[in-house]
Amino acid sequence: MQTPCHIEVGESLRGEQQYLCCYCESEITLADSHIEHMAPRSAAPALAYEYSNLACSCNGGIVEHCGRFKDDRHHNPAYRYDAPRFVRPHDPATRPWFRYLPDGTVVPAPGLNEQDYAKAEYMIGYLGLNCSRLCGRRHGHAQAIIQTLGPSPDIALIQRLTNYWLTPNAAGKLKSFFSLSETVLT
Repeated sequence: MQTPCHIEVGESLRGEQQYLCCYCESEITLADSHIEHMAPRSAAPALAYEYSNLACSCNGGIVEHCGRFKDDRHHNPAYRYDAPRFVRPHDPATRPWFRYLPDGTVVPAPGLNEQDYAKAEYMIGYLGLNCSRLCGRRHGHAQAIIQTLGPSPDIALIQRLTNYWLTPNAAGKLKSFFSLSETVLT
C-alpha cells in the first residue's frame, strides 16, 4: 500500500476509468479512492495481482456503497461475492445493463434476458448502488440538468450540456454520473 508501484497502478486505473468510480461513477482522486479487486482476494487469491482483476473504486462514504461496502459483512450482510453473478458495471459489455433514472435510482435495463437481469439486480444490491446517499446525489445531479434544460430547450443548449457533461476534459476526466447525464441528455 502506498508504495510507488501501488500509486502508479492506481493512477493507471483511474486514468483508464476516466477518473470515475468503477461502480457508482462518482469522480475519484488518489485521496478518495482505492484499488479494488473485482474478484475478492479471499475468493480468487491467484488473481490478487492480476491487473485485469483490478479497478479503482470510491471509498463509499461511511461504507454505504461500492467496494468497501461489497465485502463488509457487518454493513452488507445480505450479499456475498458470487462469481457467476458478478459483472463489471464499468465494462463496455455490461455497462448497458444498468439504467440510471432521474429519480436517482439504478435499475436493470429493460430488455435484458432473465439471467442478465438477475446479474444486474444482484450487482445493484451487492454494491449498494441504491443507498440513500447515492440516490440523493444522483437525483440532485439529474434535477440540475433538467432545470438547466427547461421545458423546451434549444438544440444549442442541449449540445453545450452534452459537451460539458459527456466529454472528457483535457486531462481525460469525465464528470460524475456519466451514465445518468447520458440518460437525461439523450
